Amino acid sequence: MRNFTFLVSLFLLLQSCDPLGSGSWSGGQQAYVPVYVKPENLTAISVQSAKAITKPGKVYVKGNLLLQNDVNTGVHLIDISNPSQPVKLAFLNVPFSTEISIKDNFLYVNNFNDLLVFNISNPSSPSLVKRLEDVFPYHNNEYPPVSNTYFECVDPSKGIVVDWKLATVTDPKCRR
Repeated sequence: MRNFTFLVSLFLLLQSCDPLGSGSWSGGQQAYVPVYVKPENLTAISVQSAKAITKPGKVYVKGNLLLQNDVNTGVHLIDISNPSQPVKLAFLNVPFSTEISIKDNFLYVNNFNDLLVFNISNPSSPSLVKRLEDVFPYHNNEYPPVSNTYFECVDPSKGIVVDWKLATVTDPKCRR
Protein backbone atom coordinates (compact mmCIF):
# COMPACT_ATOMS: atom_id res chain seq x y z
CA MET A 1 0.00 0.00 0.00
CA ARG A 2 2.84 2.33 0.83
CA ASN A 3 4.37 1.78 -2.63
CA PHE A 4 1.01 2.54 -4.22
CA THR A 5 0.68 5.80 -2.25
CA PHE A 6 4.23 6.75 -3.22
CA LEU A 7 3.56 6.06 -6.91
CA VAL A 8 0.31 8.06 -6.89
CA SER A 9 2.04 10.97 -5.13
CA LEU A 10 4.92 10.85 -7.64
CA PHE A 11 2.47 10.73 -10.55
CA LEU A 12 0.54 13.77 -9.24
CA LEU A 13 3.77 15.67 -8.67
CA LEU A 14 5.00 14.96 -12.18
CA GLN A 15 1.63 15.91 -13.67
CA SER A 16 1.90 19.32 -12.06
CA CYS A 17 5.32 19.97 -13.61
CA ASP A 18 5.55 21.89 -16.84
CA PRO A 19 9.21 22.42 -17.75
CA LEU A 20 8.24 25.29 -20.03
CA GLY A 21 6.16 27.13 -17.46
CA SER A 22 2.48 27.13 -16.64
CA GLY A 23 1.40 29.15 -19.65
CA SER A 24 0.23 32.05 -17.49
CA TRP A 25 2.35 35.06 -18.32
CA SER A 26 2.06 37.79 -15.73
CA GLY A 27 4.32 40.65 -16.77
CA GLY A 28 5.89 38.87 -19.73
CA GLN A 29 8.52 36.23 -20.29
CA GLN A 30 11.40 35.67 -22.69
CA ALA A 31 10.22 33.97 -25.86
CA TYR A 32 11.24 33.88 -29.50
CA VAL A 33 9.53 36.21 -31.94
CA PRO A 34 9.81 35.98 -35.72
CA VAL A 35 11.63 38.64 -37.74
CA TYR A 36 9.64 39.33 -40.90
CA VAL A 37 10.54 40.89 -44.21
CA LYS A 38 8.22 41.75 -47.06
CA PRO A 39 9.17 39.81 -50.21
CA GLU A 40 9.81 43.04 -52.14
CA ASN A 41 12.41 44.12 -49.56
CA LEU A 42 14.50 41.00 -50.15
CA THR A 43 15.66 42.33 -53.49
CA ALA A 44 16.48 45.90 -52.38
CA ILE A 45 20.15 45.76 -53.47
CA SER A 46 22.25 48.94 -53.48
CA VAL A 47 25.80 50.28 -53.24
CA GLN A 48 26.19 52.60 -50.27
CA SER A 49 28.97 54.58 -48.69
CA ALA A 50 31.17 52.77 -46.21
CA LYS A 51 29.71 52.22 -42.76
CA ALA A 52 30.40 50.43 -39.49
CA ILE A 53 30.22 46.65 -39.32
CA THR A 54 27.35 45.56 -37.07
CA LYS A 55 27.29 41.75 -37.20
CA PRO A 56 30.63 40.48 -38.57
CA GLY A 57 30.51 37.39 -40.74
CA LYS A 58 32.72 35.64 -43.28
CA VAL A 59 35.86 37.36 -44.58
CA TYR A 60 37.43 36.94 -48.00
CA VAL A 61 40.68 38.47 -49.24
CA LYS A 62 41.64 39.00 -52.89
CA GLY A 63 44.90 40.87 -53.36
CA ASN A 64 44.55 44.19 -51.53
CA LEU A 65 40.81 43.88 -51.20
CA LEU A 66 39.14 42.49 -48.11
CA LEU A 67 35.44 41.69 -48.23
CA GLN A 68 33.51 41.08 -45.04
CA ASN A 69 29.95 39.88 -44.83
CA ASP A 70 27.78 41.79 -42.38
CA VAL A 71 25.37 38.97 -41.59
CA ASN A 72 21.89 39.54 -43.04
CA THR A 73 22.87 43.05 -44.12
CA GLY A 74 25.47 43.03 -46.89
CA VAL A 75 29.17 43.12 -47.74
CA HIS A 76 31.85 45.65 -46.78
CA LEU A 77 34.60 46.29 -49.36
CA ILE A 78 37.84 47.35 -47.66
CA ASP A 79 41.20 48.34 -49.17
CA ILE A 80 43.98 46.68 -47.19
CA SER A 81 46.94 47.78 -49.33
CA ASN A 82 48.23 49.34 -46.09
CA PRO A 83 47.18 46.71 -43.52
CA SER A 84 47.83 49.03 -40.58
CA GLN A 85 45.36 51.55 -42.03
CA PRO A 86 42.53 49.75 -43.85
CA VAL A 87 40.21 52.00 -45.85
CA LYS A 88 36.53 51.18 -46.16
CA LEU A 89 35.57 51.73 -49.80
CA ALA A 90 31.89 50.87 -50.00
CA PHE A 91 29.08 48.85 -48.53
CA LEU A 92 27.07 46.55 -50.74
CA ASN A 93 23.57 46.38 -49.28
CA VAL A 94 22.36 42.79 -49.79
CA PRO A 95 19.53 41.90 -47.41
CA PHE A 96 19.79 38.47 -45.77
CA SER A 97 23.23 37.64 -47.08
CA THR A 98 25.29 35.17 -45.10
CA GLU A 99 27.83 33.78 -47.57
CA ILE A 100 30.38 35.31 -49.91
CA SER A 101 32.94 34.00 -52.39
CA ILE A 102 35.15 35.47 -55.11
CA LYS A 103 36.40 34.18 -58.43
CA ASP A 104 38.41 36.49 -60.67
CA ASN A 105 36.71 39.89 -60.41
CA PHE A 106 33.32 38.50 -59.46
CA LEU A 107 31.79 38.46 -56.01
CA TYR A 108 29.14 35.80 -55.31
CA VAL A 109 26.68 36.59 -52.53
CA ASN A 110 23.53 34.85 -51.37
CA ASN A 111 20.40 36.97 -51.05
CA PHE A 112 18.02 34.71 -49.13
CA ASN A 113 17.27 32.02 -51.78
CA ASP A 114 18.98 33.78 -54.69
CA LEU A 115 22.61 33.95 -55.81
CA LEU A 116 23.88 37.37 -56.85
CA VAL A 117 26.97 37.97 -58.97
CA PHE A 118 28.74 41.34 -58.77
CA ASN A 119 31.59 42.73 -60.82
CA ILE A 120 34.11 44.09 -58.31
CA SER A 121 36.83 45.20 -60.73
CA ASN A 122 36.11 48.69 -59.34
CA PRO A 123 35.68 47.89 -55.61
CA SER A 124 34.40 51.39 -54.83
CA SER A 125 31.48 50.80 -57.15
CA PRO A 126 30.52 47.12 -57.49
CA SER A 127 27.84 46.37 -60.06
CA LEU A 128 25.24 43.61 -60.16
CA VAL A 129 25.87 41.35 -63.15
CA LYS A 130 23.36 38.58 -62.58
CA ARG A 131 20.70 37.28 -60.23
CA LEU A 132 20.09 33.53 -60.21
CA GLU A 133 16.76 32.92 -58.51
CA ASP A 134 15.99 30.08 -56.10
CA VAL A 135 19.52 28.63 -56.19
CA PHE A 136 19.42 27.87 -52.49
CA PRO A 137 16.61 25.77 -51.02
CA TYR A 138 14.05 27.58 -48.95
CA HIS A 139 14.92 27.28 -45.29
CA ASN A 140 11.77 26.69 -43.29
CA ASN A 141 11.69 29.31 -40.56
CA GLU A 142 8.32 28.29 -39.19
CA TYR A 143 9.94 27.51 -35.83
CA PRO A 144 12.72 29.14 -33.78
CA PRO A 145 16.18 27.55 -33.85
CA VAL A 146 15.77 25.90 -30.43
CA SER A 147 13.41 23.31 -28.96
CA ASN A 148 11.47 23.28 -25.70
CA THR A 149 10.60 26.95 -25.82
CA TYR A 150 7.66 29.27 -26.20
CA PHE A 151 7.42 31.50 -29.25
CA GLU A 152 5.06 33.78 -31.12
CA CYS A 153 3.22 31.90 -33.83
CA VAL A 154 4.17 32.79 -37.40
CA ASP A 155 1.75 35.09 -39.23
CA PRO A 156 2.35 34.73 -43.01
CA SER A 157 0.44 37.96 -43.67
CA LYS A 158 3.36 39.86 -42.08
CA GLY A 159 5.89 38.58 -44.64
CA ILE A 160 8.63 35.96 -44.79
CA VAL A 161 10.32 34.86 -41.56
CA VAL A 162 14.05 35.39 -42.02
CA ASP A 163 15.22 35.17 -38.42
CA TRP A 164 14.15 34.78 -34.78
CA LYS A 165 15.01 36.96 -31.79
CA LEU A 166 14.46 36.69 -28.07
CA ALA A 167 12.08 39.28 -26.67
CA THR A 168 9.80 39.81 -23.72
CA VAL A 169 6.37 38.54 -24.74
CA THR A 170 3.19 38.78 -22.70
CA ASP A 171 1.32 35.77 -24.07
CA PRO A 172 3.03 33.57 -26.67
CA LYS A 173 0.59 31.02 -28.11
CA CYS A 174 3.02 28.49 -29.60
CA ARG A 175 5.64 26.21 -28.17
CA ARG A 176 8.00 23.68 -29.56
